Amino acid sequence: MPEPALRIFSDLHFRDPRGELHDLAGFGPLLGDAERVVFNGDSLDTQVPAMARHADELLDFARRSGREIDWLSGNHDPDISERAELALRDGRVWVTHGDVFFPAIAPWSHHAAELRRRFDAEGAKVPRGELDRIETRLRLHRKISLSLPEPPHLFQPGLFMRFYRVAHALLPPRRLLEMLRAWSSTPRVVAELARAQRPEARVVVLGHTHYPGVWRVPGRRGAPDLTVINTGSFTKPLGGLFVELRGDRLRVVRVARRDCAFVEGRTMAEFSLA
Repeated sequence: MPEPALRIFSDLHFRDPRGELHDLAGFGPLLGDAERVVFNGDSLDTQVPAMARHADELLDFARRSGREIDWLSGNHDPDISERAELALRDGRVWVTHGDVFFPAIAPWSHHAAELRRRFDAEGAKVPRGELDRIETRLRLHRKISLSLPEPPHLFQPGLFMRFYRVAHALLPPRRLLEMLRAWSSTPRVVAELARAQRPEARVVVLGHTHYPGVWRVPGRRGAPDLTVINTGSFTKPLGGLFVELRGDRLRVVRVARRDCAFVEGRTMAEFSLA
């Protein structure tokens, strides 16, 4: 018999008009034969009432799936779980949403200035030296992500609003520059933090930036190589990946669409953790 499988998904953004996942029946095929499923943050936006009301639908789907479910919080669902990171396979695989790698969560966001203001205010209450700790930063990020204001019309349906959301995502130009900077720096930043504070990790799985990919970051001074996997998101235009762990084998798979369902696409990477 095959070994039990675990699958990791991030950034479902369920029922978000800017996203692709609106029907959980179409998500079901991606669970495959996994006995355990990890939802790694931003499963839906619990801070926007129009989407937060769908939380019960998502939680009920997970319960009825019959799988063991791990919910990790992200910056859009800071209150979905008290857990913001997960160590798997004796710590060799470290899973966290990804906001911990960026100062004040999301420097490309329309909320960047407010997030920085909140972070500075909360950080001033923390003893010197504590602010760099992963646990401290995750705790602060969860707190300052609560109740961020969003214009209600941003989530209304319609063709005009679709164009408005695209413009909202790309403007002002500073946002695009910050996004590109985040995408290019992520593997290095992730590797530096993981090696400093999660030295057992050989693989880091994150989402957050919506930029899917697999990067091998070479070790220095005798340190082992580190593999950084960003699972992207269930949003356009870049789409997403999921990670499957089966014993000591790790597989990274593209999420594809077939008719109205999300299905397994091609395998992007596969290797042993041993």
